[in-house]
Amino acid sequence: MKADTTTLREVLQGDRRFVIPVYQRPYVWERERQWEPLWADVESTAVRLAETRQESHRADKPASVADAKAAPHFLGAIVVEPYPTGTLDINTRLVVDGQQRLITLQLVLMGTLDALRTAGTPKLQLAQLRKLTRNDEEIWSGDDVHKVWPRQAESEWYRRAVAEEPPHKEDSVFAAARDFFFTQAISFLEDERVPEDPYADGDSVQRRASLLVATLLALVKLVMIDLEDVDDAQVIFEALNARNTPLSATDLVKNLLFMRAQTKGHDPQKLYDEVWARFDNADDWWRTAIGAGHARRARQDWLMGDWLIAQRGRVINVGRLYGEFRSWLHSSGTTAVDALYELDRYADAYERLHGRKEGATESERLSFQRINRLNVTVATPVLLWLLTRSEAELPQGERELAFQAIESFVIRRMAIKAQTRAYGQAFAEVLRAAQGAGAHPGLAIVEALRRGPYGYPWPTDEQLVGQFRSAAYYGYGGIAQYRLRLLLGAVDDRLQRDDYHKGEPGEAIKYDMLQIEHVLPRSWQEHWPIEDSDQGQKIVLENERFDHIHRIGNLTLVSDRLNPALSNAPWAEKRCELKKHSRLRLNARLCQETDWNERAIRARGEWLAEVVSRIWPAPNSDQWANAATQRSQLD
Repeated sequence: MKADTTTLREVLQGDRRFVIPVYQRPYVWERERQWEPLWADVESTAVRLAETRQESHRADKPASVADAKAAPHFLGAIVVEPYPTGTLDINTRLVVDGQQRLITLQLVLMGTLDALRTAGTPKLQLAQLRKLTRNDEEIWSGDDVHKVWPRQAESEWYRRAVAEEPPHKEDSVFAAARDFFFTQAISFLEDERVPEDPYADGDSVQRRASLLVATLLALVKLVMIDLEDVDDAQVIFEALNARNTPLSATDLVKNLLFMRAQTKGHDPQKLYDEVWARFDNADDWWRTAIGAGHARRARQDWLMGDWLIAQRGRVINVGRLYGEFRSWLHSSGTTAVDALYELDRYADAYERLHGRKEGATESERLSFQRINRLNVTVATPVLLWLLTRSEAELPQGERELAFQAIESFVIRRMAIKAQTRAYGQAFAEVLRAAQGAGAHPGLAIVEALRRGPYGYPWPTDEQLVGQFRSAAYYGYGGIAQYRLRLLLGAVDDRLQRDDYHKGEPGEAIKYDMLQIEHVLPRSWQEHWPIEDSDQGQKIVLENERFDHIHRIGNLTLVSDRLNPALSNAPWAEKRCELKKHSRLRLNARLCQETDWNERAIRARGEWLAEVVSRIWPAPNSDQWANAATQRSQLD
């Protein structure tokens, strides 16, 4: 068995094919769980390369000096085995493990090529990336021109998705991925906040393109494991995916800190009992992997990364967590023992956030649960930092206010479908504002969010109403269904609480178990016909109806048992079923409508926006404005 750390260019250069065997699972990576984190890592790596090159350029050194120092992004392992071919056939390998990565990387390259062509970048950059997607077409033909080939059942969709001209994004999951990476690459190239390559020629877009191409060619790295004929591929596959337990970043940090502490005369057993035993005593919890795709890692590694971000006050490369830790330990002058005790404080805070220990209020845990549900993990270092402050430094009421402000900022931005790409930098800016505050760090967080960290504004009520009135929230162009459940469930929960305060009993409802239902059904033509003798006007009204179908004002929550009964029934029947079976206050109000049409959908969208604004107040609300005034008076 040969195992080498290689760049993407080294893996794909030359004429070769990587074929996914038929027995492998189908392509399952998706936007929120894998594509978004992968692209975020590519962008972060490109930005780090830009910073390194700019530093070398200022020192009048060649680009090669900077590139040698640039931190790569490791994407994981690819395991391949030989595939018997004829002497004149193309070199072929069967992919034993890593097929999701290989296919996605091809779609990353195709989407980036589309963006480079759109931006008018030099032919050299296009040729360099294209050679990683296609073999020499003067020698090979048919499917042999493709570097990576999927399972046979998916081959036709994939063939269209990697053609020179991209298909419509709804053609397949492969086409959707290519379109996603194209959109992200264009955004990166045109984003004026992204640093430029000082060594490149051309305008700012072309200088950013230079960084992106260099990153994909040389800084995205894989561990390529090429099995020999004597190796048992299935045994190795099982070992890699099940039995093998390599040292994690946290294990490496632990060993380093305890060895250093022991050399300074500290009793390692005493230290272990005081600050580390928790991780081994609850090993099943701390080592449980959470997260998605290549970002999936053990809880203890998440804690380590969050703690280190809080120490450094900036985004770190979690793929090089151990290296980042060593660098911080050396530059900060922190002793091993102090680092262990500080990490122990953050572990306490982490357990309080997750409800394993007392110390976080019910309101704070709810805020964390909602933020975590949206997978905004970059906010966690700020929350942990808040929980490690003393009562004298940060009173509980002010701490709760900061939690609520972060929750409102995140959810309101999700509700208007705002950009999240640079959330890491945005929350690092918020963290620095709190850490730099002479007093009242919780109020400093509120102020930082109101200013719009990293150029990311806290959405206003007007923006929320505008989106809820006219934007699609279901299906393509909408938001994930679990996010819809969060929004609509929170609205119903607020209505339940309001009724409880009026003396009416509320109900405990598991909103995550409910289904999204279109009030005006997607197949509306039979029971919800548009009657207009003017054919032209009828077409206009039909288009308007289709445009309203996926708006949030037309969406509600129902139980599994109720959903089949609703189907495509006319409003009179559907309304009756909702009244009969649904316990949701959300639907009780909906059933007050005698007619359901486009006007009612827009009006309900406005009403939902009003309730959402009460749950998560706008940045100019009295709740936050009073906090800002209080801080100003204190200063």
